[in-house]
Amino acid sequence: MSTDLLTLDRKLALAARALDGWRAEIAVDGRRDDDDPLVGFAELTSRSLIDSIEKSGFDLVSTVPPLLLSTGLHEATKEAPFADPLAELRGPLASWCTHLHLARLIREATAVRAAAMRDEREADTYGRVASLRAMLRSLCRPKQAGGVPEAKAAVAITDLAPQLLDGIIDEEIRRRELGDPIGPLARCCVQTDPKVVAAAQAYLHDTEDEAREQWGHGAKSAGRPLKNASWVDAFAVRRAADVSEGWPAALSGRWLAELARGTELLAGLKVDVKVDAGRSTPRASYSGLYLVPPTGAWTFAHALHALGGALHLFGRDDKRPFAPHSPPHDQRRYVMGEAFMALVSTEAFHARARGVSKAKAQHAARRLALTRLLERRQLALRVVLAPELARGRRAFVEAFGGLAEDALLGEAPRELASLLGAPGPLGPAEDAARFLAIGPGEALFQSLTERFDSDWWRNPKAAAAIRDRCAVG
Repeated sequence: MSTDLLTLDRKLALAARALDGWRAEIAVDGRRDDDDPLVGFAELTSRSLIDSIEKSGFDLVSTVPPLLLSTGLHEATKEAPFADPLAELRGPLASWCTHLHLARLIREATAVRAAAMRDEREADTYGRVASLRAMLRSLCRPKQAGGVPEAKAAVAITDLAPQLLDGIIDEEIRRRELGDPIGPLARCCVQTDPKVVAAAQAYLHDTEDEAREQWGHGAKSAGRPLKNASWVDAFAVRRAADVSEGWPAALSGRWLAELARGTELLAGLKVDVKVDAGRSTPRASYSGLYLVPPTGAWTFAHALHALGGALHLFGRDDKRPFAPHSPPHDQRRYVMGEAFMALVSTEAFHARARGVSKAKAQHAARRLALTRLLERRQLALRVVLAPELARGRRAFVEAFGGLAEDALLGEAPRELASLLGAPGPLGPAEDAARFLAIGPGEALFQSLTERFDSDWWRNPKAAAAIRDRCAVG
């Protein structure tokens, strides 16, 4: 069985990469909607395989005949714990096969949800057909998105967002219905731990005063109203377009390489320099890092977060099995991402990486600290609302209406529940993993700063320590 498990692990790495690529492609292009990315890995998605992995194991076999042992020694030998050399592999393998099993069965619902974001539909108030993705890009990049005025883009998004909710609810219902019969193995994929929900609620409460205090500075800097702000104003403040001076005109592998110059931080990491304009944020995958056009300073913050995730996924030691290194909904990739993203909240990063004055470095650090806080609060909101989504459309929309304005610091109509409060494309479990990474990510950032100073991102010893950490998971 040991050889079989290791062979399965190698196949799982290929299947995970295929599924990840398919999910990314259907987000921006409908040509692969009908494809089954796991068609070549059907055996990995079968219930029989999941059951066989769970039941597999090693029995203790003594090489000493019992008659030659004393009674006490014989009993001790029988009860002694036996070290299973594949114990670390077995659990993650079963979890991965369960994840692939569910992903394949809800594939059609996943494609429908992606199409609702991507495809053009009639927007009554806007007066023409549009897509949610295109209108969101208009808010991100007004100069590069065909000149759609902000107000019109916001109206179109409010018109179109409710059409997204049916697909999201259908996907989540199917995920639960298919996962429940599997039992505990599927629990992480279909249920949000009540303790995590409670932690997210506490986070929203504990950071409210800090968020409102920082909001005043951010709104004033971005030229947005301090009072009666809308979700569009909050979106613009988060984008941090007013601190763009000193950032390069394009987000590229060259910019990241320059940050890590003199180190081996990016050694062997594939960075996609052919930027996909269809995506709104950088993306870390099992094969590298994919970039996007800049949409304000937050794009560079997102790129650093994605870089941390890519280093964890891509930096695995070749001798280490795939499944334990990157199990489904694993928070470790996000821990590294949070550590890198924390850099944008430091004056040292802006002064040394961007070469701006002390005053501008202070301003940028403060503005991007607000960006990080607002995004974390939206993530916490999504975690809190996940159980409400399981209760149905009405319960979810009502809960969103009661929480969204305080969480997002801007008026958010209930029509936007699917866009601002629903789980991300990988489901509630992925949101929970990312939320749980916030604290450990901060701790890792502090550790790197204490060990290697505030400019650790360009320290060869820090780079080596990070790559060593990523290699072993």
